[in-house]
Amino acid sequence: MKYLQYIGILLGAVYGYCYRLICGNEGVNGIYENYNIYSISFIWILPIVIAIIPILFAKKEIIESKWKQFAFPFLSVLLFFIFTLSSGIEDWLCILIIAFPFLLTAGIVGLILGPIIKNRNSNKLYSIVLLPFILSPIETLIPNKSEHFSVESKIVIETDKQTVWKNLIEVPEIKEKEYDIGFFNYVGVPRPIKSELEIINGMEYRIGYFSDELKLYETLSEVEPLRYVEFNIHISESELRDLPTDKHLLKSDYFSFDNISYELRDISPNKTELILSCNYTLDSKMNGYANFWAEKIIRDFESRLLNSLKLKIENNKCFIK
Repeated sequence: MKYLQYIGILLGAVYGYCYRLICGNEGVNGIYENYNIYSISFIWILPIVIAIIPILFAKKEIIESKWKQFAFPFLSVLLFFIFTLSSGIEDWLCILIIAFPFLLTAGIVGLILGPIIKNRNSNKLYSIVLLPFILSPIETLIPNKSEHFSVESKIVIETDKQTVWKNLIEVPEIKEKEYDIGFFNYVGVPRPIKSELEIINGMEYRIGYFSDELKLYETLSEVEPLRYVEFNIHISESELRDLPTDKHLLKSDYFSFDNISYELRDISPNKTELILSCNYTLDSKMNGYANFWAEKIIRDFESRLLNSLKLKIENNKCFIK
């Protein structure tokens, strides 16, 4: 019978998994169809409920142990992560983004609410499982805040502007050994491979090829030879991966690329500063938290791409058409 206290850990994880299924892209009669990884209901309210369920189920054992007040909710959230990962409805990058609020909440909910629940009727407290379902539709009535952000990275390349320029509109193939794989690549961010100009249905696109067969379709929106080039990304025409990251981020209504650009500046006849910028828009109720991750991921991507370009250009290994 002593093992019954641990069932609450499983029930909390199953509850979270069911909520994620219900509030996913499929929805229930359209009520919960717009799953948003940056919604208040999902990021903060759901982990509270997941953490409380083990406390309610093993009330006596948890009240007698500070360790269990912390560990049971924490384990329930970890099990929820395992369920979503193994089923494919989330991937490692999605888990990374939600891990901090989920684990932070799990770590403190038991310690704070354990003593409060001690003298309360646990049967009535079970109604808290309805809270995310009630708040989620209400939250959709509150307008999102749309904000524009920009991430800029720079590098100095030991060559003239003409040589650098020839490798920007069509980026030569970057082989694996020429790209410094980083943490974000391991959790799901694709690495760039090459960019080529192609005519598709009478329209000229710059196709950005990435690992995992991701292809981003871009058009040149502004060109000043040897100084500046800007591209617009067309997500609707692009060939995305069948992964939660692409579905939740690239296909979402709350994150969109405005444009990307390269700028060249003379430092000396044989030294050029290359500046890569990415402008994007966030449209959510948690833009601060969303931008925390967007800025870090984009800056990491930019710096690794620039380092690869520097390596290729300086070693004269690039293929110039």
